[in-house]
Amino acid sequence: MMERIGGKVIKFGHYAVVGLALVVTVSARSVSAAEQPFYAGKTIRIIAGFAAGGTIDLRARLIARYLPKWIPGNPTIIVQNMTGAGGQIAANYVFSVATPDGLTMLHSPTGPVMNTFLEPDSVKYDVRRISVLWVQEDSWLTAFNAKATKIKKAEDMLRTAGKLRVGGSGASSPRSLRPKLALELFGADHTWVTGYRGSADLLVALERGEIHLFEEPMAGYKPIIQPREKDGTIVVLWQTGILTLEETFKRSEFIPHIPTLDEVLPKEKKAGPAWEAWKALVVPQAFQGMVSLPAGMLPDRIAILTHALEKMTQDPPYREEHQKVLGQPADALFGESADRVVKTAIKRLFEDYQGGVRYLRDLAKK
Repeated sequence: MMERIGGKVIKFGHYAVVGLALVVTVSARSVSAAEQPFYAGKTIRIIAGFAAGGTIDLRARLIARYLPKWIPGNPTIIVQNMTGAGGQIAANYVFSVATPDGLTMLHSPTGPVMNTFLEPDSVKYDVRRISVLWVQEDSWLTAFNAKATKIKKAEDMLRTAGKLRVGGSGASSPRSLRPKLALELFGADHTWVTGYRGSADLLVALERGEIHLFEEPMAGYKPIIQPREKDGTIVVLWQTGILTLEETFKRSEFIPHIPTLDEVLPKEKKAGPAWEAWKALVVPQAFQGMVSLPAGMLPDRIAILTHALEKMTQDPPYREEHQKVLGQPADALFGESADRVVKTAIKRLFEDYQGGVRYLRDLAKK
């Protein structure tokens, strides 16, 4: 190949031209790779520690459908149900086994935090180091089999005959401990049946008569509990409420007609270590629904996912389906605000409710 430059004919070798072409091609590919978002072509897993059909599973699947379009690169998101030990198997996997690369998230209730206090030997991570991206407060309600127990109102708990069977998941799960502790506070005779994988299993057990009561998150009220309230199968006697920093219990604004346990429990029973234990179990209701990542995540990926979750939560189609499926608005806290709520609760449990935590550890062994 020849070219006239400055009045002279210059001859270029064949290999020089080929080499130049290769440099241009490689450079173009490098620029393209640099511009490619990290999540392009990737698959994110949301690990749900409870069985399909329950509240955690339903919300995880909503997130999996609506979140991808808000993440640069539009990754695929799948839900993997990893049941067992009240969600602790899933938490141990995400926080101590999964690579902290932003491709594995945990959607859970409070168990992964509370087990640090209630069953520390089962926890394989430092809960103070996890990254919390998103939280929703959630007041849990206790559902009774109205036909089998003949219980219609909270006062009936003080004179109930026979032994009530309380259903739960893992023995140290707050979902299992709270209804059991409530019956102890009332002085009602009861036995404990644990090992159920989630809301769907507990509901079947209730309807079959295997158990008489179980606890359900507020998000499950409309799809799971309310239809059975209307046909007289289930009666709801109380909700946990949200424990404020001033140690008052507030009703959830989404189920305001249901009183808190604090309102229906006789005053003389609201004292001593059992009542302190109840407060310790209600502290984490401020972050009952939680999306979190393992420690060691790169800050830019935390920022990407936090921003995407916030945009998703503001998206009208997501909000509409969330309300339809779970019976509550999609409002949530994100990023630093969400992380602060969880870390404040952890601090309170370490410093303010040690006596209650000890009581709960003993209760889990009964």
